[in-house]
Amino acid sequence: ILVGNLFNCSCGLRWLQLWQNGSRAELGNQSLSCWEGSVPVSLGSHILSTCDPPTVRIEPPEVVLRQGDSVNLTCHVSAEPAATMKWVVPEVAAELFICSLQVSDWEILLEISNVPSNLNYKDLTCRAENTVGPAEDSVTLNVTFPPVIRTLQEAISQHSWCIPFSVEGNPFPSIHWLFNGSALNESRYIHTEVLEYEHNSSTLHGCLWLNRPTHVNNGNYTLLVRNPLGWAARSVQGRFMDNPFSFRPEEPIPGWGTPHSLCTLLPAPGTRNSSLEGPVETKDEHTFGVSVAVALAVFACLSLSVMLILLNKCGRRSKFGINRSAVLAQEDDLAMSLHFMNLGSSPLSSAESKLEVLKSNFIENPQYFCNTCVHHVQRRDIVLKWELGEGAFGKVFLAECYNLLPEQEKMLVAVKALKEVTESARLDFQREAELLTVLQHEHIVKFYGVCTEGEPLIMVFEYMKHGDLNRFLR
Repeated sequence: ILVGNLFNCSCGLRWLQLWQNGSRAELGNQSLSCWEGSVPVSLGSHILSTCDPPTVRIEPPEVVLRQGDSVNLTCHVSAEPAATMKWVVPEVAAELFICSLQVSDWEILLEISNVPSNLNYKDLTCRAENTVGPAEDSVTLNVTFPPVIRTLQEAISQHSWCIPFSVEGNPFPSIHWLFNGSALNESRYIHTEVLEYEHNSSTLHGCLWLNRPTHVNNGNYTLLVRNPLGWAARSVQGRFMDNPFSFRPEEPIPGWGTPHSLCTLLPAPGTRNSSLEGPVETKDEHTFGVSVAVALAVFACLSLSVMLILLNKCGRRSKFGINRSAVLAQEDDLAMSLHFMNLGSSPLSSAESKLEVLKSNFIENPQYFCNTCVHHVQRRDIVLKWELGEGAFGKVFLAECYNLLPEQEKMLVAVKALKEVTESARLDFQREAELLTVLQHEHIVKFYGVCTEGEPLIMVFEYMKHGDLNRFLR
């Protein structure tokens, strides 16, 4: 509160008068006076002639230019009493060639040559000040430039996989992707999302999201951005999981059953048998493991041979009195199926002779057999999701299978892929497929068919989300 301190009425008090009339700093409740000659007058109502803060105006009021152009601005100032004038430029323009020239008491010019893209959305300000107070005016630069890819990083695993990127351009660029040189068709499983937009900025931050990608998504991802002024591209390698079909037979892996085993156990999702994981084997451990495996294989073969001989002697006549030719598929059809499964590797007569041996080596139960042939599934209809288990002879994957059943477009299945396709392994695969085809029962995991297009050889089973019954009950 000012007491006993009267001012001389002059332009130097104009700012205080404006504050009082605007009730700033609680001056509206005070009675301020000034001397006009020898007479004290109220400051709030006294007219201070030719005493106003400056007015500032920039021409042109809007500036649109391309990167590399020059810009010329004129600042007009009207003030009584006279005012000082100056241009205020952003820090990013400090190293540019800038020319500021005051041509009169009321005008000041600004020229910037070779305007860079980082001046986009930046303000250029003309500021003037006299004894009454300051005033300013600003203009925002709109600098257009072709798109630039600031960052493109390798994929990182979050809730889904993300390939992060940052792009910049004015106008904002369109964003497209190429996968291994071809246009990537985005869907709800693979899509682009802009995660962050900076206000008054031409930068976009985003991700290419991939929902549970598999080995088929491994490859070269190219980010392509474009606007009317140009385009830019940058590539990054995406690797999400090893190709389950690129096996190395020389590297032993703990087994999950021989390929001709009738009882195929499928592990539950999210669980793995402890035998499927472990430290990397040393050379000595490898040699010891091979020796043990060979010994077990010999023992298993001898046991199997004895069992087959006993079955052959005791089971030549079904106790149900059912003719084998009725229980199994017709011989001609099975011969054709065998020929198809052999893929030309052996003549039909050889397959038929194997069939006779096959027929005599098991006891039939009418509850378990149906009159069908091995069904073939197209490889293009199988889409792998993720690995469920791994063994010495192959891997088991969760997959989506299309066109498997007429009432369903696609369904989840368990896929067993054979690692090493030798002649012996192919014959074992063939025998297992034939037996599983006729082995149909509500309490046995359903066998849908095989895929023999190229390698690896694949068996398609019903997917049991709780795993095998033994583990589920325990």
